[in-house]
Amino acid sequence: MRILARHHGTLPDRLLSLFRREKVQEITSFTQHAQHGAGSCVDKTYPTANLKTVFSGNIPSSGTSKQLTGLLGYPLFSSPQGFFHCWFLCEAHCNDLVKQILSAPPGLDTLKLFDDLSNAICVYADCVKFIAENAPSDKIARAAIVCNSNAHEFVEKLNTNVDLYRAIKAVSEHSETVSSFNDEDITALQSFLHDMELSGIHLPADIRHSYVQYMTEISTAGGSFLQLGQQPALIKFEDTPEALRDYKSISKDNDNKKVEFIELHGPGSEHAMTDIREFAFRNYHAFSQDRENELMNLLRARHKMARSVGFSSYSERELRHTMQVPPDKVSNFLTNLHSELKPLVDAEFEHIKYAKADDVRHDFNEPKIYPGDGQYYSRVLNERFLVENHKHNMFLDLLEFENVIEGLNVFCEDVLKISLVTEAPMTGELINNNIVKVGVFDDKEGLIGYIYLDLFERDNKTPRTCLHTITCGTRTQIPVVVLQCSFLMNPRQQSMGQYHYPRINLDQVQTLFHEFGHALHAILGRTTYQATSGTRGPTDFSEIPSMLFENFISHPEVYYAVINPFAVYNESDFQFGTKNLFNTPYTALKTETSILYSMLDLELHSGSLPSSTNDIADRLYSKYSHLSPVPALHLINASLISTFTELDTTVISGRNQLLILSFTIFFTTSPSTSLQVKS
Repeated sequence: MRILARHHGTLPDRLLSLFRREKVQEITSFTQHAQHGAGSCVDKTYPTANLKTVFSGNIPSSGTSKQLTGLLGYPLFSSPQGFFHCWFLCEAHCNDLVKQILSAPPGLDTLKLFDDLSNAICVYADCVKFIAENAPSDKIARAAIVCNSNAHEFVEKLNTNVDLYRAIKAVSEHSETVSSFNDEDITALQSFLHDMELSGIHLPADIRHSYVQYMTEISTAGGSFLQLGQQPALIKFEDTPEALRDYKSISKDNDNKKVEFIELHGPGSEHAMTDIREFAFRNYHAFSQDRENELMNLLRARHKMARSVGFSSYSERELRHTMQVPPDKVSNFLTNLHSELKPLVDAEFEHIKYAKADDVRHDFNEPKIYPGDGQYYSRVLNERFLVENHKHNMFLDLLEFENVIEGLNVFCEDVLKISLVTEAPMTGELINNNIVKVGVFDDKEGLIGYIYLDLFERDNKTPRTCLHTITCGTRTQIPVVVLQCSFLMNPRQQSMGQYHYPRINLDQVQTLFHEFGHALHAILGRTTYQATSGTRGPTDFSEIPSMLFENFISHPEVYYAVINPFAVYNESDFQFGTKNLFNTPYTALKTETSILYSMLDLELHSGSLPSSTNDIADRLYSKYSHLSPVPALHLINASLISTFTELDTTVISGRNQLLILSFTIFFTTSPSTSLQVKS
């Protein structure tokens, strides 16, 4: 966010500056090795391709270079033993940096050594965390989980190291030194101090020791909860509706008999058939006592950790790091927002009930709208609205995935002057062959980052949408990120061993653009210090670039480019004026659902532990949602599985709506050309 403060142009210029980057002065050989082993530099002998070519037709099953490496380009990440060997090397390097910090006089060198220490542990921890959640084998997953826990425990030991705190505190108290610091130096200094003070560095040794134990418990419970949450639902083949029998099946022994099961990897919220959608939702989110136990372990550990360092609740501690407001004010804000939103949700809900009634004409009772229905019918109504108001049926068409990707590339070239070029990975680098490695190139600077596009569902993959930072970018370190989605593949083609890229709807296009905004923020928002670079900052601010990038797709010119990036258009082709294409009346329910999730997050992380998470979920559903809760489901798993695996409390609903409003107000002409502002 320091980039924003240094710009004084028009508002769009300042907004775009979030995505721009400082010039990379040099890429050291050590940094190159840290990113991709011996193969970090782009070897022109490896085949590269246009994204359109890669995402056309079948998913490639080969195309890797002959050079061998391990996962994510680290040679040691090729076997379970390698993870532990790599951790041994990382720990030794970190301990050496600690010795250098403690022997250095207070000054800028101390600050840079702190950032080197942070970078060394973060590069390792971020890699093993991603691998633990998406490992290609159980052995690799177990090794990554143990090493991830080791790294978390080591980080908290560093955060509670009194000698380290005294060293960085001495820098802040050396007025002559601090007066020579620039904004980036001061921000990094404050960040390190803040992290250590949140960890109870001022408290007695026994409390600091307990804090480290609680953080280890949090890491362990969070990993277990995530693993349980990403397991597919198993349904006996004979109990499965015909429409779902194309999904992958497995055989298991049951009372000495082979029983065939269908694997259900998602809640089926996009299925057009009402009974199938409800069947999939009920079975995928069926209550699991094991999941409930791990969630309670996670909540209990977070509660004890927060209390041990002087906070009344976990939510108070986490909000102190982001919005700087107490939980009760956040709760009041969300409650007031929900009250203001209620008339809009009431109106939308009536339309949804009519739409579902048309689908279930055999049922003469007023239809209930379940959590699995809301997303589906809101999308259907939005598409109908767009067709009726813009007199164009293109909004009903599923978009060819390769066109969307190429349209995204064309947009990046036009607006940001960067290009996306696929690079053949080294053998052993990818977790799965349907992941695509993309180099991000600047017109003048050349290679400025890597993005692994991991966009489609598969076995052993966490079913969520997010961005993983693997290596944070600085002026001397190339950033590496993984953009993860779970777009559904065609189940019949999967069962036949065919993997064609799917066609995706408008909501999925917006999701892709949102996550790509995070990726560009991580790659282009580089500073001197990796600890404050890119998306490493308060969650509130990290959402701004992604929300802006997501809303670019709502502009007619950008949308046309995504539909067919190779067509040539005249001005007369754009009949929609300067409207936000997706400014439809059917978005209130989505916002209400965000409020519900945020309130659920706050409630579960309040001062007292719940006896049952579902009891709280049931109560909040009745108060903050028009949707009918489904009995005997694990509603927490249905709503917050991704939230609970992160170590922060996120309250985003109101902020996201304000960002959408800001985009609508300020961008009145083409966002890819003049970016003019209303006077």
